[in-house]
Amino acid sequence: MAEQQNEAHRTPMNESPVPPPVPDTNLPAGGGVPEQVFPLVVPVAQTPASAAMRTSGRRGRVPGWLVSFSLHLFVLVGLAAVAIDPPPMPVPVIMLEQEPEEPEPELVIEPEELAVSEEEFEDIGALSEAGASIAEAVSPALAELSVVPLRADTMLETKVRVEPVSFEAMGPNQVEQLIEMVAGVNVGVAATGAAGAVDRLSLDIARSLEDGPTCVCWVFDQSVSLAGQRQEIAARLDRVFRELQVDEQGGLPTGLTNMVLAYGQRFKFITDRPTALSADVIAAIRGIEVDNSGLEQTFTAIQAAAERLNSNPGAGRRNSMVIVFTDEVGDDQLMADRVAARCRRLDTPVYVVGVPAPFGRRFIEMKYVEFDPSYASAEEWAVVEQGPETLFPESVRIGSTAVADEAIDSGFGPFSLSKLCYQTGGIYIAVHANRDATGRVNDRMTAAMSSRIRYFFDPEAMRDYQPDYVSATKLKQKLNANRAKQALVEAATATNLSPMESPETVFPRKSEGELANLLTLAQRTAAVLQPRIDAIHRVLLSGLKDRDAIEEKRWRAGYDLGIGRVLALKVRTDAYNLMLAQAKAGMQFQNPKSDTWVLRPSSEVRVGSQTERLAEQARSILQRVVHEHPGTPWAFIAEKELQAPLGYRWDEIHTGINDPPPPRPAANNNNNPPMPRDDQRRMLGPPKPKRNLKRI
Repeated sequence: MAEQQNEAHRTPMNESPVPPPVPDTNLPAGGGVPEQVFPLVVPVAQTPASAAMRTSGRRGRVPGWLVSFSLHLFVLVGLAAVAIDPPPMPVPVIMLEQEPEEPEPELVIEPEELAVSEEEFEDIGALSEAGASIAEAVSPALAELSVVPLRADTMLETKVRVEPVSFEAMGPNQVEQLIEMVAGVNVGVAATGAAGAVDRLSLDIARSLEDGPTCVCWVFDQSVSLAGQRQEIAARLDRVFRELQVDEQGGLPTGLTNMVLAYGQRFKFITDRPTALSADVIAAIRGIEVDNSGLEQTFTAIQAAAERLNSNPGAGRRNSMVIVFTDEVGDDQLMADRVAARCRRLDTPVYVVGVPAPFGRRFIEMKYVEFDPSYASAEEWAVVEQGPETLFPESVRIGSTAVADEAIDSGFGPFSLSKLCYQTGGIYIAVHANRDATGRVNDRMTAAMSSRIRYFFDPEAMRDYQPDYVSATKLKQKLNANRAKQALVEAATATNLSPMESPETVFPRKSEGELANLLTLAQRTAAVLQPRIDAIHRVLLSGLKDRDAIEEKRWRAGYDLGIGRVLALKVRTDAYNLMLAQAKAGMQFQNPKSDTWVLRPSSEVRVGSQTERLAEQARSILQRVVHEHPGTPWAFIAEKELQAPLGYRWDEIHTGINDPPPPRPAANNNNNPPMPRDDQRRMLGPPKPKRNLKRI
């Protein structure tokens, strides 16, 4: 009983017993190993009275302050255990499948000049039909080349066979770079006739035969203007083939076969299959008929020839060449880039025997002499398309009296055909019968079926002035990179400046009022032209800061000549206007008999300091063109500009406008004899038809 009472004293009614600490188990919803959380054990709040009663009731036990100290110490140790990391322990490595982290955006720096191909992706690069297989085949070869050292003596003594370049395994940028490095080194070659061109081509055929069997497709324009030349070419080829014959049947050297294709509005293979007999080739060329449609699908025919040459893969490896004879650009120039890409993939170079492009012009007159007896005999000038030599205009056209508006040689062929030869590794041969003429070629000297080109230039001097045979996209990038080039193209494209149309230079003075009216009317001519000249001048001036950055001789010559000529035209127009204004202000004749003022050209410019300063600038720029680009069209035109005076001067003369009229002569009363009457009726046949020169 006493022990029960003592136990009641130890556990008061207002204090519940403290249960032992139990680990708190938090089970996750999905099961698994529970996470154990150790709660902090905190004593129940108690009053001083209850504490005293509990202490007094514990006989022989630990004092309360020691219990409190122990509890607090336990709490502190527990907190420390939670905050301090346990020492590292070796744990097994577990590979977990995680989502890949999103890569950081790559910084792409575009190059200053980005070569962009205009071809379809199915044709070249890794997406082509043979792209992957070619890449696999090339990689072992590259690995072998990287470990085999090359010695100079070995390279000199050993003949190395160079395999054709495969464009299919390259990207667009690589194709552009390779074309610029190795293709079309001799794209511009000059000749005076088709016979010389055939001799030049025979050398390339012989080189190709040294490398392997070769098939040549001879492609002929069926136009009227080339009819006579086709017979000349056939005769020359007949002679060349006879020299190459290896048997009496007319067999050609081993490995040489030929095909013949003719085209006009449509194309046709005159020889269906390659032949090794020269007689078949000559007969096919001589039998080509004239196409009177006036249409020339040049690039369509070239592509057909290249595909036919490579249409029999079972024949084994052989070289192929396309040789074209034409005297115009063609009506399907939009296919030029596509055809060039196709010929590159087929490893088929294109050679063109054509005409020289006139400098900075698209059209030119050709001396047409009728050769067909069924048409009326005639010698006329027909307009044909034989240019220009560049993709974008690079020459500011100024038809001034200083430089007669005559066609001169550009030194290169039409752009589309020349670029095709350049990009496929072929040659463009520009043929003109008057190429070797010295000085100006007049109409009488111009050969039949030849263009009206007045002056020619040495091909060697023009070699450093080759146009940019690149894609339109890349050429635009080059223009955007240099303001001087861009300004030249803008000025050349925007206008075709002409000088004042027959400016008035004779001013009779019947009275002061009539003279003032004549001077005012003459000033209007200059007033109309002056704003156009000033606008072109401002465009060219905007590129002056980039002029020294131009590296190509062609662009430098073009820009200097353009701004020099525009300045010269501006000075002449301003000087004319100011001289008229000077006359309106009042001038007195020095000779009492004088009655008329005449404005004459003068080398001196005396109409104000600003115009005189512009005249000196024009002379300085034009002289620089002559000095830096001798023997070129730019120097030729600059010399002509320098020879023409920039200023004017007033002269006075006597014309008798104020003199009394002379007496009238007596009337003639004699009757003129009548014309003899032709009573005999002439029996003449119907006149022969005249050929339409728009379809030659």
